[in-house]
Amino acid sequence: MIYLDKYPALKHFLKKYLLPKYLWLRSLKYAGNTVYCPCCKGSFSKFIKVGPKREPMLCPKCRSNDRDRFFWLFLEKNPDFFKPGIKLLHISPETIYYNRFRKIPDVDYTAGDKFVLQFGSTYPPDTIYLDITDMPEFPDNTFDFIFCSHVLEYINEDKKALKELYRVLKPGGKAIISVPINFGTYQTLEDPSVTDPKEQERLYGDTGHLRYYGDDYFERVQEAGFKTNFIPVADFITPEMIKKCVIKPLDIVHLCYK
Repeated sequence: MIYLDKYPALKHFLKKYLLPKYLWLRSLKYAGNTVYCPCCKGSFSKFIKVGPKREPMLCPKCRSNDRDRFFWLFLEKNPDFFKPGIKLLHISPETIYYNRFRKIPDVDYTAGDKFVLQFGSTYPPDTIYLDITDMPEFPDNTFDFIFCSHVLEYINEDKKALKELYRVLKPGGKAIISVPINFGTYQTLEDPSVTDPKEQERLYGDTGHLRYYGDDYFERVQEAGFKTNFIPVADFITPEMIKKCVIKPLDIVHLCYK
């Protein structure tokens, strides 16, 4: 396997020229009107199945998943989050949102992740090294908006990370800090001794996950200092669109304030 970071010219060529053509050709194979992706405005016969245990959810054109489409529709309903001049922090940046946030006029955008040095070729350009449990590079009250989607389940000291995210958020600022939640189970399931990937997947839903949050996640967020407003998908997406976009009907936006 070629490690693309060692060959920046090849990496640039593949991503800029070959990947878009491949995705366009693949989208033709799935032409239809059964499902819809709001991220690329494309309609298809079906989404692509990723992994043997998961439902088909990957867009053949832009590679969005169900969670990407969920947040895309929420942000479309809330354009006031991105007022001119705001400072935006994007943790573990998804390419589809990196491209969207970069296009917003007059937004001071920072993308960062702890694993960028290890897996650099999988991240968008300009992603910086950032450990969200300790961010001395940012003073208190730096950012107006923080987007942190499905990151905390990979972090050993998640409570410390929440406090640090609260510290760098401006008073009056907003943050989307989402995690997978086992609704109906109060206590978060976690055991530091579980390090085997297969056991992590069995207990927590995926390899690399260190916990499976329960309903007590809301208390963890509030203990860090945040005010919270958890918004069900049905509050801003119609049942027809939920089905059309293949979005989980029980998804919730974890919106946090300072």
